[in-house]
Amino acid sequence: MKRLIIFLLFITSINNHAQVKFRYGLTAGLNISTAILPDLKLNTNINSILNGDDVVQGQPQLADYVAMYKFGVFIKLDGGVASLKLNFNYDKTNIHKDLNAAVFTINALDINLGYLDLELTGHLNIIKQFYISAGYIPALLIEHQGNLNINDFDERLLGGFGFRFGNGLTLDFDAIIGLSEIIDGSYIHNVMIPITINIPLN
Repeated sequence: MKRLIIFLLFITSINNHAQVKFRYGLTAGLNISTAILPDLKLNTNINSILNGDDVVQGQPQLADYVAMYKFGVFIKLDGGVASLKLNFNYDKTNIHKDLNAAVFTINALDINLGYLDLELTGHLNIIKQFYISAGYIPALLIEHQGNLNINDFDERLLGGFGFRFGNGLTLDFDAIIGLSEIIDGSYIHNVMIPITINIPLN
C-alpha cells in the first residue's frame, strides 16, 4: 500500500510541472472474474498432528474463469508524461467452481456479485502511446444472488498497462486482486482481469 501511495504522489508531482488537461468520458469493458479459494484437506497423520502440524492443510486454488462486464464514467487529469484517473464503475463478477466427481460434475460454488467501484489510478507513460498503471479501488457491494452473507465492502489493488490512441481513446489491460474476504473466515478473495476501453467526450 505504501508503494502505491508513493507512486500516486509521484504522478501528482510530475503533473505539477506539466500542462495538465482535464478529460472526462465513458468506460466499458470485459471483466474476466475468478477468485482465490482455499483448497482444504484433512491431515489424517496422527504423528504429524502430534508434532504440531495443522489438522487442516492445503494450498490456495483459483475458481473457474468467467467472462462478465463493467461500465462507468471517468474523469482524468492528463499531464502528458503521467496522468491521474478516477473511475466510477459498476462491475459484475462471478465466483464459480465445479468439482469433478467419479461420473458427474458438482457445482460447488456459484456466486454472482455486482459492485460499485471508486477506482483511483495513476498512469506513467513509458513511450508515447504505452503506459503502466497502478491503482486503489474501494468497492461497495450493491447486488448479489443467493442466501450467503457476503461482505458489503471489498478493498482492491490494481496493476497493469495500457495503450493511448491518437484520438484520445485508451485501452487498459489490468489485473485486480481483492484484499478483503468475500465471506468472513472463508479465505475467498476476488480476482479480476478487466479489459477496458475509455472513450473521452472532450
